[in-house]
Amino acid sequence: MKKKLIVLISFITFTFSVSFQSAAQNKSKKNVSISEGTEWSNTWMVATNKHDLPRVLIIGDSHVERYYQPVTNKLNKIAYCSKFSTSRSLGDPALIAQLKALFFSYKFDVITFNNGLHGVDYSDEQYSRYIPVVYKLFKKSNPELKLIWVNTTPRRIGGKRPDFDQYNQGVINRNKAVEEFTRAKNIPLIDFYTPASTNLDFFDTDGIHFSKLGVEEQAKMVSSEILKALNIH
Repeated sequence: MKKKLIVLISFITFTFSVSFQSAAQNKSKKNVSISEGTEWSNTWMVATNKHDLPRVLIIGDSHVERYYQPVTNKLNKIAYCSKFSTSRSLGDPALIAQLKALFFSYKFDVITFNNGLHGVDYSDEQYSRYIPVVYKLFKKSNPELKLIWVNTTPRRIGGKRPDFDQYNQGVINRNKAVEEFTRAKNIPLIDFYTPASTNLDFFDTDGIHFSKLGVEEQAKMVSSEILKALNIH
């Protein structure tokens, strides 16, 4: 009888241990950071000690690097525009850590958020799961915030060709998740994808970044929505 009891206890202990390890492994998979070959970020905060004008933060990827200055020019003497651009994607806990560090020091009246072109190794589910996470972080860190979401541009094969690349379906899926969330939360959504999907002239030769024409269109759409958020028409 004692021998059977020992075997039973051993079996229960083993089962619990395996279950615990499995749960830990699943949790770690959900919170893993998958790095690209090169990771980068650029934080550019302006007029950090001034509060006589609204403070705007433009978040995104390398597209922001191109349209940030034109937006700033359009909002000159209307708002202080800062930027944070990064290769980290929704689905990546490193992005949340970056944003927490940013909001530790700075607060904003308006944020435009454009994320989805990077992080192709994250599944649609991983990406979508982080949408409410980043939203809660925005609102918690900036209680009076007016948030503007920006969807992701198409991914084309380079060389000024009309074909979309193998990751473009992922962009479509991500944009759908963003659209559903922003509609439910009544958040303004700027649609970069639709005009860019039908206008090859918006693209640079690499099929990812925008030409001068495309950048100007992005800047026009972003600055216009910021002005609406500030009740300036």
